[in-house]
Amino acid sequence: MSDKPEGGSELTPRQAEALASLQQSAEAGDAEAQYRLGMLYGNGEGVPLDHRQAEHWFTQAARQGHEDALLNLAWLYATGTGVDMDEQRARELYLLAADKGSGKAAYVAATMYRFGQHGCERDMARALHYYQLAADRGVASAQFALGKLLMEGKHVARDDVLALVWLTLAQAAGNKRAEEYIPHLVQRMQPEQRQRARELLVRE
Repeated sequence: MSDKPEGGSELTPRQAEALASLQQSAEAGDAEAQYRLGMLYGNGEGVPLDHRQAEHWFTQAARQGHEDALLNLAWLYATGTGVDMDEQRARELYLLAADKGSGKAAYVAATMYRFGQHGCERDMARALHYYQLAADRGVASAQFALGKLLMEGKHVARDDVLALVWLTLAQAAGNKRAEEYIPHLVQRMQPEQRQRARELLVRE
C-alpha cells in the first residue's frame, strides 16, 4: 500500500500510523474498520483509488451485516463502478439491507418496486411496504412520497390526515417539496382533520 493519496501529497506519520492501524483492524475482522477502509479505497483518500479493493472490504463488512457497507456495495454493482454491473446482486443487497432495518435501503427498495428498477417488476404493494419502512425510520424522501400518495389517493386509499402527518414530518426533516403540497392539502381539510393530524404528530 502506498503512503501517497490519489492527489500525490504524502501522508503525515500520524496519518500513516492511523491507516496501518485501520488496515490491521480490518484484516482482523472488524466490520467498521473494513467499511472505513473500503471508503478510503472507494474515494482515493490516503490510498490509491481502487474500486476492487473497495468492493473487497465492503463485501467483508457486508457479510457481517454492516448497513453502510451493504449500501455502498449495492451501489457499486448497480452502477458498475469499478466492477461488472450486476443489477440482480444490487437488488439482493438493497433488499437485504432494507430487511435488516436500513431506512435508506428501504427507500431504494420502494423506488425499485415502484418504477421497475434493477430488474424488479413493478409492484406497488411492495413499494408501499418499503416506503412505510423508510418513512418510519425517518427518511424524509420516503415520508414525502408516502404523504403525496396518500394525499392524491394513488395506489392507496386517500387519507388527508395521514398525508398531512407524513408531509409535515418530511418538511421538518428538510424536504422542500413537502412545503409546496402542505398548503393545498390543509386548505381542503376540515378543522377536525387538521386537529387529528396535530394529535398524531405530537405522538411522534
